[in-house]
Amino acid sequence: MSNTVGNFFRSPSFKFMVIGTLSLLLLIPAAMIRSLINEREYRQNEAIEEISQSWSLSQTITGPFLDIPLQSHKDYRKNNDIYHKMPESLDISGTVKTEEKKRGIFAAAVYTSELVLSGSFNLDDEELSRLRAAGAISDKVYICIGISDLRGIGNLTSVELNGVIYGIEPGIYSNDVADKGFHIPVSGSLLASSTTLTYNITLELKGSSDLYITPLGRTTDVNLTSPWPDPSFTGKFLPSSKKISAEGFKATWGVNYLNRNYPQSWYDRDYRVDASSFGVKFLFPVDHYQKSERSVKYAFMFIALSFLVFFLTEIILKSKIHPIQYLLVGFALIIFYTLLISLAEQVGFNLAYLISTVAVTLLVGIYMKSSTSSWRVGTISGLLLLALYGFLFTTLQLQELSLLMGSIGLFLILAVIMIVSRKINWYKEEAQSGQ
Repeated sequence: MSNTVGNFFRSPSFKFMVIGTLSLLLLIPAAMIRSLINEREYRQNEAIEEISQSWSLSQTITGPFLDIPLQSHKDYRKNNDIYHKMPESLDISGTVKTEEKKRGIFAAAVYTSELVLSGSFNLDDEELSRLRAAGAISDKVYICIGISDLRGIGNLTSVELNGVIYGIEPGIYSNDVADKGFHIPVSGSLLASSTTLTYNITLELKGSSDLYITPLGRTTDVNLTSPWPDPSFTGKFLPSSKKISAEGFKATWGVNYLNRNYPQSWYDRDYRVDASSFGVKFLFPVDHYQKSERSVKYAFMFIALSFLVFFLTEIILKSKIHPIQYLLVGFALIIFYTLLISLAEQVGFNLAYLISTVAVTLLVGIYMKSSTSSWRVGTISGLLLLALYGFLFTTLQLQELSLLMGSIGLFLILAVIMIVSRKINWYKEEAQSGQ
């Protein structure tokens, strides 16, 4: 009986169970590394928020639109105080100049945009005609432009209405359509003396990360150019045409009023326009924290496969490797992730991955050679580990095909392991298998 128990503790099966237990134990430091990544990502977001707060937050342009206060009138005021009129046409064109602002090792994308807003209002619609006929329009009406962060407003070169220069005032008349911005007060008689109101507004606007536009026009056409090479177009509408290169991007949007869920005019807060905004995010090309976290998700698979490869090398080449040595190799595999995270913050993910891979592969290869006194074992261990790191890197880069690549790769690895291990005697040591 004692001989049988002794054989079991010396058998490949028992060694395999020990290796499996070590793999599970190493999930504890792997989980700690995932927490470290989340902490570093939180600090990055905190730094970006600080940069944005000191510069200007992301911007959403809403307007121009007409706020028409109504005088008391038994037929037309009722419970309505303000009549909101959207433009017939809205054309926005300009350049968005971008730059990086840093806080320590963290960086955020900020921009200064030079935009021209032009178009016209149709003042000859049926509802406005009724309001004019009833004398319900106040002496002052307001052309308003909503800006989500007022700190970003720079120079307003000019505001032209029907070819005449007008002054601007801070704030908007009401927050029915937009929460904040600026306005141009004009005489209510302007609505009675003209059927069309044209506008041309030059606006300098600073912001961070995102620039959004709300399509208030019956037709809204937007043309933006920027030297930023990595835009992400987002919101309710994607560009109808775009050109992206290393020198930057040029994008064009075309939206008509049938594409959104509100009309060209309404009273008070009958409709909200926020949900129809579209625009562009100014992204950095690589988010190394996301890639690092994805790589840590493969930690158990990677450690288990590495241990399994070393175990098969041990069995086939008849070189004894102690469980403590497996544990030290496991710690080296864990250190790979800390190297990857810290280096990626300085030199980018791809170069950090290469440096970490070379460092850990050399460390494990040399250690295995020294432990087994065999260059053959050390070389095979290093090459197999290098192949696994190459497989992981390829899987991380493919993104949309990563699941397919990972599944096929794991299937092929398992097939090779099953073929190599098919003649191993899992019950007792090979030295006793012939007795």
